[in-house]
Formats: sequence, C-alpha cells, structure tokens
Amino acid sequence: MTPAAVALAQKAGGKGVGQAQPSKEELEKQYGETETKVKVGSNPSRPGIADWTQMQGVGLVWPAKYYLPWPAGQGHEVYQSWNGNKIGPPRATHMQAQNYYAWDFHIIRGQYICAARDGKVTNVVDNAAVGNERENVIYIEHADGETSVYAHNGSNTALVKVGDKVLAGQKICQGSNEALHLHFCIWKGMIDYPCRFMDFEPKNGVPQYGDCPVSGNKGPDANVTGEIRANYARGEAAFQAKEYLAALNFFLAATAVEVRIEEYEKSLERIEECRVIVDAEVAEAITNAKNGDFAGADKRFKEIRKKYGDFAAARIDAGLEELKNDPKFKDWVAKERSERIWLEARKAEKFERWDEAIKHYKELKKLYKKGEPEFDVIQKKLADLMKAKILEE
Repeated sequence: MTPAAVALAQKAGGKGVGQAQPSKEELEKQYGETETKVKVGSNPSRPGIADWTQMQGVGLVWPAKYYLPWPAGQGHEVYQSWNGNKIGPPRATHMQAQNYYAWDFHIIRGQYICAARDGKVTNVVDNAAVGNERENVIYIEHADGETSVYAHNGSNTALVKVGDKVLAGQKICQGSNEALHLHFCIWKGMIDYPCRFMDFEPKNGVPQYGDCPVSGNKGPDANVTGEIRANYARGEAAFQAKEYLAALNFFLAATAVEVRIEEYEKSLERIEECRVIVDAEVAEAITNAKNGDFAGADKRFKEIRKKYGDFAAARIDAGLEELKNDPKFKDWVAKERSERIWLEARKAEKFERWDEAIKHYKELKKLYKKGEPEFDVIQKKLADLMKAKILEE
C-alpha cells in the first residue's frame, strides 16, 4: 500500500484478503519494533534473528503481507530458512547480509513460481547460460518500498517483463533443474527484512528447515475485487458531483485492502486529488490566521472538517506543522491540533480507563485559560473522573 493509502485508509496491512486488518497505528508500531532490530549491520550477534540451531522468527513482530511464492494447494520443502536454520556452516548460505531472512524452497523446472504480493516488476534476468542459472532473478517492488526477490529461476521461463504490474498468485516463472530451489527474500534499501507468510500459520508464519508448507496463494478473491470496483464506481460518481466527503469514504473503502487492480490504483489517484483540494482550503484558512484573523481561520477549519470528515483532521494537522514553534501561533496551533486529544480523552472515559482519561484532560487543560468555556468543561471532567476513580478503588 502506498504511503498515501496507509495514511488515509481506515484499515491497512496484513492478515489476508477479506480479513480484519490492523490499524495504521498498529502497523507503524509493529514496523518500528522490528526495524529497530533489522537495521543493525551484518554481524554474528545481529538482533532479531536466532542462532542457526534455533527456531527462527519466534516473537519477532512483523506484519504478514506475503503469500508463499507458488500456486495454491501445492507444497514445497524448505531447504534452508533464516540464518542457515538447522544447517549451519559450512553448508549454509543464509548467514550473511542480504540473506539472513532468506528461504530456499525446493522448486524445479516445470513447477511455477508466483508473485507473493501485488507489485511492479523492476528487474528480470532470464537468459543465464546452461550451468549458470543461479544468476536468473526477478524483482517485484511493492507499494511500501519493499522488494520481493525470486532467484535461481529456470532460464527462458519468465512470464513477466520489467514494468509489468502483477497480482499475488500470478505465475512469473519456473524453477531450475540446476539450482533445484527458489531463493526468496525481501529487501528494502538493499537490506534484507524478515517476512512472515499469511498462508502459513504455524511457527509465527516462518517456515523452518525441513517443513513443507502448502500455499494458499490463489490470487485476489472475486468478492473483494468486486467490492473494490463497486466502491470505486460509487466514489467516482460522488466525485463528479463534487460530493467530496462521500467520494472520499468510497475511495478509502476501495483501498482498505491492497489488491492493485485498476480500480484500486484509480481510487488512490482520486484520494490524492482530494488531498490537494483539502490542502488548498487548509492553506487559505492558515493564511487568515497569519493575517491575524484567528476567528476566521477557526471558522474555515470547522467548515473543512464538516465538509471532509475525519480526512480533514489529518490534513489540518499537517498544514499547521510549520507554525507549531512560532511564538505568535504556538498556543493557537496547540488548540487547533487538540482534537485528537479530546477524542482520546472521551474514549478513555467511555471505557472507564480513569487514569488515561485524567492524563488526557490534564494535557488539554494546559491549552486553555480560566474563563474559556473549554477550561470549565475540563475542570468539571477532572473532578468527576477523580470521584469515579475513588469510588472504584
């Protein structure tokens, strides 16, 4: 999913087509936890990967976004897993940088290799001479900047070319009778990244040496693609009618699950167009504030929020970023950006998480002065919450 889609979609990322997806915040947290580990350079004590004698991937947090890279219903033996799992030196080849998180799957000529995820083909080497087929590779770049690597393929078996868009489950080439295996890994910025498979539930989604995982990589579900097309059509009709809030909701729904068919791509483009429209209106409101008309800016922001719903909040927040440290605008910006804190406070209060609610309301209290209506509301809230907390204890 593109950064724009991640930022805009109500649901995003990786449990598989048609299933509940983690939120943007959950995905960012998961990525952050693992990226801290995998950005360390190549060395024997590299964090995030177990000793070669141990089971790999235990407890390592990383969203499952990929399918096993061969047709659904087929199983292929794992010749080698992360860090040369259970093989070790001198035979293991996955104990150095760019291979720590790689797999070797037993796939030979006549057996197909499939795209593990939707993306765009960026590299195809398919003409290695006899005896050198290990040089054959296909790279597929994904919307979040990751690249899936398919190496040691059979010469003259590629079914795709550079620039092609492919969907998960689409056949891209065959295996090799020379290499006797597919070398598969994920790169991001030429650093290998851990991959967990959506269609392999055991062992935290990380097949181990000797396993024979069966693929569920059957391609996009017809019901899901049908829903994407329908939401795009509804969104397009609303967009043409300049009903932007309705259009946004449909386009966001069309991109909630990443299936990069034409209507998905077009929905992303429309979301970007809506962003440009909203940002222009936000910029006008900020200009009012810069000219000293804070009341006028406040009024415009209310109109924008009403017109574009939740989508507007993120755009207003982004627009105010440049003014947050300016003494002239600092207090005003803090109040304008406080909507998220209000929502968190009310949510915590609703679910009777008293300490959390008190923390948020105290944070809000700092933004207002005595005599302002919001200050009085917060004072009363804090008193009520303290009473509720004492009664519960």
